[in-house]
Amino acid sequence: MDLKLVHAAAEAYRQGALASDAARLAFFEGLYDIVQRRADAIASQGGWSPLSGEEAVRLYEASAPVFSQAPVSIDGASFAETCAPIAHHIAEHAGIVSEAARALASYDWRTFCERADLALAGSDPASFVEECIKTVDAFDVPIELSATIFMMVPAFALRAHLQPAAEQAVEAYRRALSDDKRPAISADCPVCGSPASASWVGNTGATDGRGRMLYCAACGTQWDFDRIRCDTCGTRNEGKLHYVNVEGDRAHRLLKCEECGAYQRVVFQDDLKVHPMVMEVEDVVMSKLDQIALAPYAAKLE
Repeated sequence: MDLKLVHAAAEAYRQGALASDAARLAFFEGLYDIVQRRADAIASQGGWSPLSGEEAVRLYEASAPVFSQAPVSIDGASFAETCAPIAHHIAEHAGIVSEAARALASYDWRTFCERADLALAGSDPASFVEECIKTVDAFDVPIELSATIFMMVPAFALRAHLQPAAEQAVEAYRRALSDDKRPAISADCPVCGSPASASWVGNTGATDGRGRMLYCAACGTQWDFDRIRCDTCGTRNEGKLHYVNVEGDRAHRLLKCEECGAYQRVVFQDDLKVHPMVMEVEDVVMSKLDQIALAPYAAKLE
């Protein structure tokens, strides 16, 4: 990620923002700083053998994530080195209760890395996170820490270790792809296989304003997708796909699917009043849309 653009976008959003929103942006800015510094250090060490452009295109056409065939090797000591500053940042700035903050800051991440399946993390990060949540007791997590807060750390650490290889994979793919050739579109990240975190609509070379670009928070990849299509069930029925947004903000919308009940957060670049557009920052800004999407379910539980 480009930290200069991240800071510029966050600063633009802070102008006139509520104190709580400004604090949230500052928290994630600091988190992204840590992640990118570690990503730069990991990239300088090399270690991932990039695929040929032709192989990258073949995997994309087959909807086979690149890392499932060419996994990233994640060293335990290096991953622990990434987790530690992220844990301290969350403990100090996330606003969690003091007991949980102390437990998170003092946790020895070498224990986690000795017991976690880091091979799975490098080939299927989404499954890795799910598996760790299911077996969180195996990592000697202090009772003061919930699994959700604990797993925030390795989830963000993964970005630092996956991003350098993801950038190489995307570059190889783009070099090999001819202008008149458009592979089959995948709903999940074509590099690491994780579900898209959000998407955006705007003028790009890939979509010419007619499609969407999906964004993967796990590895940073962005890829072309249909504008009228649910990324969960695949329906293209326009009558089942509807956009909703907060009054006064047409730049950030929810694409809701009546076919399967899923939703996707979408940025409309032409409606943005803040520039530059950086998906890492937009991902933070659009968190309020998750609350809107989940409100009906929360009401049913009351």
